Amino acid sequence: MKFKKIIIFFAPKLIVCFIILGIILAPKTAIKAAKDGISIWINILMPSLLPFVIGANLITSLKIVDILGIVINPLTQKIFNVSGKSGLIFAISMVSGYPVGSKFASDLRLENKISKYEGQRLVSFCSTSGPLFIIGSVGTGMLKNPKIGYLMLLCHYLAALSVGIIFRNYGKEKKSPSNNSILSDINDIIYSNSKSEDFFVSFGKAVVNGVNTLLTVGGFVIMFSVFFEILYHFKIIDFISYFLCIFLTPFKITPDIIGAFISGLFEMTIGCNNLSQIETISYTLLIPLCSFLIAFSGLSILAQCSSFIGKTDMKVSLYIFSKFLHGLFAGIFTYIFLQFHKTCSVSNIFIDKNTNYTYYDFYIDHFTPILIIIIIIYLFTYLRELSS
Repeated sequence: MKFKKIIIFFAPKLIVCFIILGIILAPKTAIKAAKDGISIWINILMPSLLPFVIGANLITSLKIVDILGIVINPLTQKIFNVSGKSGLIFAISMVSGYPVGSKFASDLRLENKISKYEGQRLVSFCSTSGPLFIIGSVGTGMLKNPKIGYLMLLCHYLAALSVGIIFRNYGKEKKSPSNNSILSDINDIIYSNSKSEDFFVSFGKAVVNGVNTLLTVGGFVIMFSVFFEILYHFKIIDFISYFLCIFLTPFKITPDIIGAFISGLFEMTIGCNNLSQIETISYTLLIPLCSFLIAFSGLSILAQCSSFIGKTDMKVSLYIFSKFLHGLFAGIFTYIFLQFHKTCSVSNIFIDKNTNYTYYDFYIDHFTPILIIIIIIYLFTYLRELSS
């Protein structure tokens, strides 16, 4: 027990010292990795996350979540043993992506709107990637096929729902149904004594909160990108890849595949991109591996989500275990779907590498004006708060 405490105490310190030492010894590698991390943040994460984070903050502050939560409460209680308000976080996470679901679940717990055990059940399945990333970035951008993206998206959400059902009895806590009618509960929200803010005040706060969240996400992405490149520079990733290859060679898995997969365990975007660039990998292996990485989310996103969950009394270790299950189920479901469609000619249905201009491409091309408006609102609200 004493030895375990010593390891827990010194491990983070040693990792930080290793990163700093690596940056000093290989500054060019560190700078290049930081630039790559910034590129991922600006070109992929910001357009696919920022508008949705702001929108999610807004519908929460306007009590839309409370009202819709009452409507879907009977359904979410029966399936996942969580309240309707909690279940709606899953819908927000589906649209927004990482780390929005974990953030809002943690906020509900911090505000004492849900119990510790309900919060744990909630984060087990409400931490998902968004459709813009899976269909747009991975399916269209990396794999050159939006249809692959839709398949992975379906398996991703099915896997999340499966984990939610597994965790529904966690804590041995049964949600009791409300004695009031739906209309009565909605009236209580509308005519509650709590002072409601003006719409534009709520909008300004949503923008500030969203931008701050994205800045935090960007910091995590950059640091984990640097950390992985330092490990790669000092041949640590190569050593692990060749060591694992000894056991995986019979399955036709090469060191390149292992190295790319390990990079995804650090940052899923980099891992999926590295896997898609390997010409010798088969699609029946490539797509399930990408599905696993997206669902598991990688250490970068796990750290982002854990930074929110760690502020509560929920267990981070249990959350990480639920993400491992999510990745496992997503990979298995994807592989099963691919095997099922073999009889229908996979190459024609899924592996048609077209480069048609999609709605995602249109959105990315026109994201700059949206970003300028968001920055103006952010600065205006921030300066207003300073002056007051």
